[in-house]
Amino acid sequence: MDGINIEMVSGNPLGENTYIISRSGGDTCIVVDPGAPASTIIQKVGMRSIAAVLLTHAHFDHILSLDAIRGDAPVYIHALDADGIADAYQNASLLMGMEMTARPADHLIRAEGKLHLADMDIEVLHTPGHTPGSVCFLLGKALFSGDTLFYHSYGRVDLPGGDAGQMRSSLLRLSGLEPSIQVYPGHGLATRIEWEQWM
Repeated sequence: MDGINIEMVSGNPLGENTYIISRSGGDTCIVVDPGAPASTIIQKVGMRSIAAVLLTHAHFDHILSLDAIRGDAPVYIHALDADGIADAYQNASLLMGMEMTARPADHLIRAEGKLHLADMDIEVLHTPGHTPGSVCFLLGKALFSGDTLFYHSYGRVDLPGGDAGQMRSSLLRLSGLEPSIQVYPGHGLATRIEWEQWM
């Protein structure tokens, strides 16, 4: 995207994708879903300051490094997923034989709209199905889809709070976005809306 840098780091056991977004030459950035190792995220952020942390949902693999990297940066999550940050059952870490929690978010998203962070406008789309509070973040022609939409696939609906009917509705909604939008998912390869004609 013109004027916007999007960097991806991964490396946790479930191959979760963490994104660092900033304006070209800017000294602040946004971190989306800090599940990658904290040292890797911090190295990639470099000398920039983190203006905000955005969570597409509360599953443990997307928040593993949240407390380690957040500092004073405000954390945003949809209100329907907020409790999962501090609940090992809701965030599915108990299912993996661990009990992972983090400090609560600072800002609860209760309605769709726009956020203005790090000199960037970000549209919030509520896309339940994987979890009740799953959201996608749309920045220009870049969609950060969390575990809603993957390359030729979509997020599982058999974890706590999952709902197949809501997932179908969310995928149908995303299929109506501009075809050229680049999709940056929570796992796996990037894709485009136009490549996901099965939705």
